[in-house]
Amino acid sequence: MASSLVRQLQQIAAESTNTLNKDKIKSIHSTSLLFPKAYAATQDLDSIFAIALEGFHDLCTLDDRFNPFARTLFSETSKDVDRFQQTKAEVKTLNRSIESFLELVSGRLLLKPALKAVEWLVRRFRIQDQNTTALLLAFLPYHAHPTLFPAVLNIIEPKDIPHELKFIRPYLKPATPIPRHVITHTLSHRREFLELLINHVFSVVAAKRDNHALLSFFAAVMTESFSLMCDAARSPTKSGITEEEVLQRALPLLQRTFQSKKSPEFQIGGYMLTTVLVSKMPLKDEVSLALMRDVANGFTHETVTPAFACLALIAQTRTGDNAYKLPKDIVAALLQTPSLLERLQKMAIKYRIDNMVAGLVNGVFALMGQKYGQKEFNLVVKLLQGSNFGPKVQKSILGSFVELAQDLNRLNDKPRDQEAIREELSTLLVEWTEQGTDGKIGKILPGIFSEKNVDLEMLELSLRTVIPRQITASDESGEKDAMAIEAPKPEKITVSSLVENIPKSLDVVSFLAPGTEKIHKPFEEAFIVGARSQNAYEIIFAHPVLAGRESKDARALTLLASIWITQSAPIIVRSNALKQASKMIQSISKEKIDFQALIPLGLVALADPAERVRKEADGFIRTIREAYQSASDAGQKKKKSKGDTMEYWGYESIYGTGKETENLQWLDSHDAKKFLDAIIGHGMGECVMDASFIGKLLATEVGSTKGQKKDEGRLKSSTRTSVMAFLCSHAACVPQLLVRYRLLAMLNGINRSRTEYLLPVLESWAARALEDRKAQCVREHVDFEALESQLIRVVAPGENIQTVAVLLNIIGNATGGQNLVSVAAKHVVEIWDSLDESVQTSAIQILLNTRLSNAPGAAEATEILSTVRLSTETFRTVLDQARGLLKPALEWKTIGTVKRRRTVASDRPIEQEEVIAAAVTFTTVVLEMLETQGAGEHSQLMGMLFSVLGDIGMADFSGITFMQNLLLSCIRDIVKLFKTTSTDFNLASQVRADVLVSCVRSTASPQVQNLALLLLSDLADIAPDTVKHSVMPIFTFMGANTLRQDDEYSAHVIEQTVKRIIPPLVKSLYEGGGDPLIGAAELIGTFVMSYKHVPVHRRVRLYSALTETLGPKDFGFALLVKLAARYNVEDADNEVKEFCSQLMAQFPASVQVTAAIKYLDIIVEFLAQPNNAVAQILLTEEEDNQEVSHIEMSQRLLGGLKAFLSSPQLKQKTARLFKSETPETETLHQLFTQAMERVMLLGEKYAKEAIIAPYTTSLMDILLDLLSIPEFVRVIDALLSREQSLFRSSALTTFRDRVYVEYRTDDASRAAILSLSSRIARLIPAAFTSNELKADAILCLQAVTIKFGRSDLNTIASLADTVVGPGALGNTDTGLRVLSLVTLTHMTTALGGRIVPVLPKSMPAVITYLQTATANPDETQRLLHNAAFRYIQELINTVPSFMTTYLPKLLPLVAESAKHEVFQELTAAEVREDFLDALAEKLEFKAVITAFTKTWPVICNAGDEAMEEAAETVQKAVENSSKSTVQKASSSLLTFFINALDVRRVEGLDQDSGDVEELETLVVKAILDMVYKLNDSIFKPMFIRFVEWAVEDLKGSDEVGCLKRTITLWKLLGVLSENLKALVTDYFSHPLPAAISFLSTPPPPPSSPISSLVLTATTTILSSLTTAFITDDRDFWLSPTHFTPLLPCLLSLLTHPSTYTYTFTTTSVIPAIVELAIAAMSEDHSKQMNQGLLKLCRDENWEIRLSAVTALKEVWTRVGEDWMALLPESVPVIAELLEDDEEAVERETQRWIAEVEGFLGEGEVMGMLT
Repeated sequence: MASSLVRQLQQIAAESTNTLNKDKIKSIHSTSLLFPKAYAATQDLDSIFAIALEGFHDLCTLDDRFNPFARTLFSETSKDVDRFQQTKAEVKTLNRSIESFLELVSGRLLLKPALKAVEWLVRRFRIQDQNTTALLLAFLPYHAHPTLFPAVLNIIEPKDIPHELKFIRPYLKPATPIPRHVITHTLSHRREFLELLINHVFSVVAAKRDNHALLSFFAAVMTESFSLMCDAARSPTKSGITEEEVLQRALPLLQRTFQSKKSPEFQIGGYMLTTVLVSKMPLKDEVSLALMRDVANGFTHETVTPAFACLALIAQTRTGDNAYKLPKDIVAALLQTPSLLERLQKMAIKYRIDNMVAGLVNGVFALMGQKYGQKEFNLVVKLLQGSNFGPKVQKSILGSFVELAQDLNRLNDKPRDQEAIREELSTLLVEWTEQGTDGKIGKILPGIFSEKNVDLEMLELSLRTVIPRQITASDESGEKDAMAIEAPKPEKITVSSLVENIPKSLDVVSFLAPGTEKIHKPFEEAFIVGARSQNAYEIIFAHPVLAGRESKDARALTLLASIWITQSAPIIVRSNALKQASKMIQSISKEKIDFQALIPLGLVALADPAERVRKEADGFIRTIREAYQSASDAGQKKKKSKGDTMEYWGYESIYGTGKETENLQWLDSHDAKKFLDAIIGHGMGECVMDASFIGKLLATEVGSTKGQKKDEGRLKSSTRTSVMAFLCSHAACVPQLLVRYRLLAMLNGINRSRTEYLLPVLESWAARALEDRKAQCVREHVDFEALESQLIRVVAPGENIQTVAVLLNIIGNATGGQNLVSVAAKHVVEIWDSLDESVQTSAIQILLNTRLSNAPGAAEATEILSTVRLSTETFRTVLDQARGLLKPALEWKTIGTVKRRRTVASDRPIEQEEVIAAAVTFTTVVLEMLETQGAGEHSQLMGMLFSVLGDIGMADFSGITFMQNLLLSCIRDIVKLFKTTSTDFNLASQVRADVLVSCVRSTASPQVQNLALLLLSDLADIAPDTVKHSVMPIFTFMGANTLRQDDEYSAHVIEQTVKRIIPPLVKSLYEGGGDPLIGAAELIGTFVMSYKHVPVHRRVRLYSALTETLGPKDFGFALLVKLAARYNVEDADNEVKEFCSQLMAQFPASVQVTAAIKYLDIIVEFLAQPNNAVAQILLTEEEDNQEVSHIEMSQRLLGGLKAFLSSPQLKQKTARLFKSETPETETLHQLFTQAMERVMLLGEKYAKEAIIAPYTTSLMDILLDLLSIPEFVRVIDALLSREQSLFRSSALTTFRDRVYVEYRTDDASRAAILSLSSRIARLIPAAFTSNELKADAILCLQAVTIKFGRSDLNTIASLADTVVGPGALGNTDTGLRVLSLVTLTHMTTALGGRIVPVLPKSMPAVITYLQTATANPDETQRLLHNAAFRYIQELINTVPSFMTTYLPKLLPLVAESAKHEVFQELTAAEVREDFLDALAEKLEFKAVITAFTKTWPVICNAGDEAMEEAAETVQKAVENSSKSTVQKASSSLLTFFINALDVRRVEGLDQDSGDVEELETLVVKAILDMVYKLNDSIFKPMFIRFVEWAVEDLKGSDEVGCLKRTITLWKLLGVLSENLKALVTDYFSHPLPAAISFLSTPPPPPSSPISSLVLTATTTILSSLTTAFITDDRDFWLSPTHFTPLLPCLLSLLTHPSTYTYTFTTTSVIPAIVELAIAAMSEDHSKQMNQGLLKLCRDENWEIRLSAVTALKEVWTRVGEDWMALLPESVPVIAELLEDDEEAVERETQRWIAEVEGFLGEGEVMGMLT
């Protein structure tokens, strides 16, 4: 028993999923996909979940399909899920969720986030042993991955691997990747694994969780495994696998694969597998077709290419008689493929598609006429011509072609397709037979004709064509020849036999006359049969009906014309008819006959689809033109006019002897000739290439020329009019529909009136029976819809109402058929904008009547009405008509209760109901049109719309609600657009608020009510005076109805109504002079009474909008009072208390306290005078029809105020306000004071009232809730008194923090704080106080100063004395010194002028500390440096007059500070900059300049940074000072700038760096700012001194110094000239002589040490001179005194190429010369300059010549016209330069010549040279 029990327990333990074994639990917990076991064992569930959740969120970002798992597997609750404690149903649900997630995450397992998410499933749900199959299938696509798949295998135990996947077990220990061949071998030999994988993939695809990794793996292994199966099936006895078994496994898989249209990659895998099967196994034809059927019915646009490749392969493997045939369902599926032809042609390049295409073609031909027609036939033709098929396939396809040609009767049900296919077949067979043995198809056709015993004559008749006879039956076989001889031959059809059968006498004058179709048919057959015969036409025209007629007889030519206009006739026959007509006209052209009647028929032939026909038509037209010319030539020889010598052909018989011929318009022969000349001469030849070109040509030649340029080659207007009438008459009279259709297509494209000629044609056509019209179109092979479209288009744009009415009658009566009605409707829309307004108005009325009468064309009329746009006047007319129709309805309306209205309405007679319905429908349609087109564009209609709305009033009839909606919507659109546009139209005058109020009150429709309220809201902006009188009825209605609605739209309506209608009311209340509160009380009362009816979730939003709109400061308290008066706010269950808090929390604290104050005033008034008017209006509220007593009302009011003031939101807002120093804080303090005063007054007055006193006490407690500072101060003082206490420092810190955050500044608080501050100050000088405690004490004093510094100056002054004492500022600790200086800075701000007594104590110490800091710079000293300068800056800002004496000591310290790197960091530099800015702004200007002048040498010694800061400070001082101040300090400024300008000579500065340039620029900028504030009398002496300083002071003693000063001086001059323009031009007379002398002096060689300085000086001088030349408008440089000495020195600069390079001369010298030429423009000066430059052009040095030529070129570019007189003397020089040895000189001369010729003209200069 024991051993048996042990075994049972062991078995249970082994199979158990739960365990109490700690080691096993630890092992399970440490099983991890990501982490080593040792590390995984240390992780808790929360850390694992955090890692997994991070990965899961990343997955959700990548794919939204992961989001649902956030509520299950990855929710916070999942940490508490124990799958071993769940029920079976719960476990099943969990497994389903896990499997779904693994299927979805499978495609992203190479990403780290995916592995993190799977880690959670491993660690929490143990999927490695509970969902092993799902886990392995998810990771199986990565079986060969070197790390991923082994990681999965590492966490799986062998016992957990299912039987289907047991092939994995050998790879577990050690875990290694699985090779591909192992998987494919298992799939091919183990059916259970195959089915498992297939079902898994199907499940994934069906759930739309498929991914590329899985599908590519599946396709690969399946293809390989089935390939192995196919190989094995070849030896079934050895392998045990048969072909049937392979198909049994494969076909269901393929069927489901092909049906998976939403997974393209899965489908493609199925195609891969199919190719393997059909390639390796012979399939029965039914199996192949089944596969093809599934593929054809399953592919999508994404898989169409591989699907077609698969189909082609399957079809190619088919054999037998049916290999070239496909079932009709496969054919239909293939034909539905987009771009089938292009797809098959591309495939033919890579694959063999013969069998598939042959099956497709034969399938199409098998159902030709039943299911397929011309479209499919054309596809087949293109396939046959564009593909390279084998002989067998070609023979099969061509056999189908021939069978179709012999049996075209199968297409009788599709006559249009029949004719098109007949023509295409005839063309193809003729073309192929003409190829003979040279063509690939021509070789095969004879054999097909022979095999199928084709009678070629009968085939020709069937196709109405002529097949060349060189193709005969094959004579390769003797037996066939013998059989052919023995076979009876049918009687041969010849032209003669056909002509002989035609009666010898026929009563016909023209073959174009009506009713000649039967007579024409035999002749047509004869033409077809004789198309290839040479003498056929002689036989035909020898018939008695045609032979022996005079030349003017119409029969012969009309017969030919009837042939070429017959679309069913073969192309060759039509073209031959035109050719014969041309010959016939040529033969009788000398008889002077006018053949203009044939011109329209020739034009019709030019529009023929066949190019061959159009080519013959071109010749035919030209033949007629030649006939005119022959007659003209003959007439000229006989000296007769053209009109006298030509007779009209067919004048009485062209279309018979009836009205068709009588009504024709004829052209004068001269006009006809001109017309033909015009179309022939303007491109008729292009008609041969383009069938539509004849229409474009006629539009150009016959159309109106309005707005076009005159063209001498165009016809005269009268001629064009005649031609138009001529062509229109033929279009109207010709019996043949094809001719009429093509003529109409041409005429409708001509921009010329045609309607008067062609409108009768449209009317007569519309009057005919529909069946008759369609039958004629079928007989004559004319597109019925296209013909009717052209007939409708005869109504041209801009016609009158009588013409347009024809179209409208067609639409209304619909007798012409639906197609004619639709086309007419579309045409009306197209021409609508061209119609006059009166025509549009009449047309709209007709359309409205059609719409209302429910006529057959009502739908089209409605479509037109909804599409066309109407003018305002048209709308006004139809609205007037609508009002007229509404009158009977308004007379029968009833006013009363709804019930009574319903009763009366039900008693109305049927006739009245019909009248009302018609009126309502008419009005509704008009309003719908207005709304659709945008009523805002018709603002003038608003008054009429209000009238209609007022007319219907309280009428009761069906449709009134919809009509009201339309009216309100239209009016609102007008108002909206009016507000956004500027117009002079007085819209407000048309507003009728009373109508809207009546509409709101009378309708039962919430939609109408809301729309009317929104409209009233909109109208409040433009007509407030009108709307305000209707406010109370509106809100009374809203209180009873709209406020109770709970939908979002109604809430929006209410909010808009409140926000936009109330403001006019409030404005009127204030303007009325009375108490606004009394006026608004009724409105507020309406909302208060409706409070409980308003949906809870909308109350705050609604009442906030109401309060905000009324004004929360003035009316907010009234709403609170009324709420408190009506509802007992203090009730525990009363939600009004919370509502009041939420409502007032929407507004600032000051508004809430103000409301409380006014609330208190109401209470005071009510308690004192219960009958007070305001109190009575606000407080006499009743609830549930019960009166409220005076005492209870008092309690309600006080309780309401208490509840409101106790609001946490109010406490938060006041706390936030008191923490910040804002103006609102002070206001709030004042408001609190007022509130407390009122509460105290109330308490004092009613102290003995048992009911009121408790409330006043509570109110006071609430108001005093924040006033706890005195108590706080007392506690701090007690702590500081204990010298041994450890909390002194923390107490000081707490005090400081509380002071900073304290927002209440009442007197008691301030007194307590300041009193404690004095106590704290005594700690500082005490010897027993540590430095740390002193620091805390100083910080406390700083906080008090910042918070209360200005409130008690005496206390702050005494505190300042303490801070400057030995315990703080005088302490040896640097940190205390810094804190003391910061505190002193704040005290200076607070004390203002009272800080002066502190200066003698603080400034010496500060200067000493600064001297120490600059002498020993380090990080600690930097803090002291910053604090000291901030303190001095504040002193300068506060007491500037007392700081001047310290400047001489401070400026050197500033300079020393700038020198050290420690003090150049950002903060220190900003401190120094702010100090200097304050110095420049606040201190006395002259003292500042004097101080900087004295300390300038020290500043220079400190370096460029100090000099730059000093210069910037002086500049700012100049900017900040007034003109008078600057002028008074001019001498000091001169001294300073004389020193400052000499920066280039300061020793220690790097002259090559940019620092000197920047410093010099700063000084020059400061001088410029100074100049702006000086007058000429002051600055000119200063400038002369600058010149002396630069030119004379160092002359002879320091050459380099002179050069540097010269540079500086001329830089200054350049800046002055650039900014002051001509104002300083005269100043150049002072430095100019020295500059001329300098420029005239030859430059030193480049090796000279001063060469660079000389070059810089020269550049600066030239730049300044160039600027002076440009800005001179006083002819300063025109003076010979300045020009004469200056020019030579400038020209001399061109003669030193070794020093002044070509680049230098082009950038500096030449611009100066050019600007001098412009500034000193005169004849003498120009000549001097030109001669000087020409002289240099002949210099020996080519560089000098090049520079001179460049200068002349630039001068000509700028002043070429003024330089023209100097050209003669320049020409010889130009000639020499063109032959210069140096190429650069020659090229530059060419450019010079180009500039000159730009003024003279091209080639002029070269002409002078030659």
